[in-house]
Amino acid sequence: MDILNQVLLQSSLMFFFGGSITGILVGVAMLLKPEQLMRLNQQVSRWICTEKIAVQLDCRRRIEPFIYRHHRLMGAGVLIGGLFVLHTFLFRYNLRVISTLIPEKYWWLSDALVSLLLIGSLLAALIGGIVLSKPSLLRDIEASANRWIGTEHASSWLNRNHHFIERILFSYHRLFGACILTASLYTFVALRCYLFCGEGG
Repeated sequence: MDILNQVLLQSSLMFFFGGSITGILVGVAMLLKPEQLMRLNQQVSRWICTEKIAVQLDCRRRIEPFIYRHHRLMGAGVLIGGLFVLHTFLFRYNLRVISTLIPEKYWWLSDALVSLLLIGSLLAALIGGIVLSKPSLLRDIEASANRWIGTEHASSWLNRNHHFIERILFSYHRLFGACILTASLYTFVALRCYLFCGEGG
């Protein structure tokens, strides 16, 4: 585990080290050649329209007829799954084994998750039994709980070009260039000392 953490740490630091070099180049370009940087940004920017995908996602798909048509099979599956989880955590759940894997300060989180699983499995077993025997009892609850939430307004706003960030950056290119260059230089120097001067070894 220590080796894995060390590899992940070194990889993350190398990623940020490379990002600091890129930040230095961007900061210098914003200070000295903002027009060329703007042209480069326009060349690499690509607009990907998600309207067709949004149309496919933003439509109703009713699964209730399938469930009611095969209510015995679906109810039996949910009932067996709920009972299996209940049996596992009530009769086969070894608290001592779990406590050795989880630090003591996180035991409360383990207890909370187990409690949620027990409550959820109990509700699942109850719903599975109703679907198996008399699914019509759930029709009123289902009708009141089903609500269609359209995402057309949100997706229409997202599916547009927004250039205000670029306009702000290039309107104050000296200020933002100096900030990016300063932050990138600081990160570069700090990570270089840590990675290549023996401190990160």
